[in-house]
Amino acid sequence: MTGSLEGRVALVTGGRRGIGAAIAHRLAAAGAAIIIAAEGRDDAGIAKTVDSITALGGRAQAIAFDLADPMARADAVARAAAPFGAIDILVNNAAINNYAPASAMDPAYRHRLFEVNVHGPVDLIQQVLPAMKAQGWGRIVNISSATARPAGIPYSGDPAHVHGTAVYGASKLALERFTRGLAAELHGTGITVNAIHPTAVCVTDTNSMAARAALATHPEWAETSDMMAEAALLLIGNMLTGLVLPSRDVLFLLQAPLHAGDGRTVIGDAHHIPALIEGA
Repeated sequence: MTGSLEGRVALVTGGRRGIGAAIAHRLAAAGAAIIIAAEGRDDAGIAKTVDSITALGGRAQAIAFDLADPMARADAVARAAAPFGAIDILVNNAAINNYAPASAMDPAYRHRLFEVNVHGPVDLIQQVLPAMKAQGWGRIVNISSATARPAGIPYSGDPAHVHGTAVYGASKLALERFTRGLAAELHGTGITVNAIHPTAVCVTDTNSMAARAALATHPEWAETSDMMAEAALLLIGNMLTGLVLPSRDVLFLLQAPLHAGDGRTVIGDAHHIPALIEGA
């Protein structure tokens, strides 16, 4: 695999499946060496992602640490840099949520959620910044969520879309605010910081039940894992910074075609969602 990211090293958290795996594959197709971080190094999902990247000629390895544990993540970036060199690209994708109502969520779990969704990403960012600053180039992409901006009064629709997202959404809003603030701090250094906030992501394939459900209800919300991956690659390949957008808006902004994880063009008009999903 060769491409625009040849010689770069990317650390992707939560890469065992879905959005994280798609981003890992897309960055590898562009030439980056990939470090996939998750709790269990021997997890079958992580192994599958690593194996599928290497089978296509890419470079990938996995590291294990508990993102919720400050001590466990204290040397995470140093460990991630061991196989291929300093981290040039950080994708903070890992997140947790048990969808408990805010009024009933166990306090211990709430603290763990903020460790994984906020403090963990911030710690990893602080760890990658020295090397990025030294070389005058770095890319940070944080994966947020549309739950950071819930609809206001009048409340309507399926309560399932609202209940259980208050704490999770608050953690993602914190990550978005940090994204914008850090982008301003790092302006002019060659380091960009952006966030993608997905809405209804079809995490398996475009012909899945989830994709068709999204198309039937709110087609304008539907996004695929490939769209998320392409948006991440586009942000990494540009000097745009401080953006917090859905993947479809990134693709529209840059008028980009959509590619599959291995780099093949899937559809020329990536933001034409109904054709993308129905044509799968």
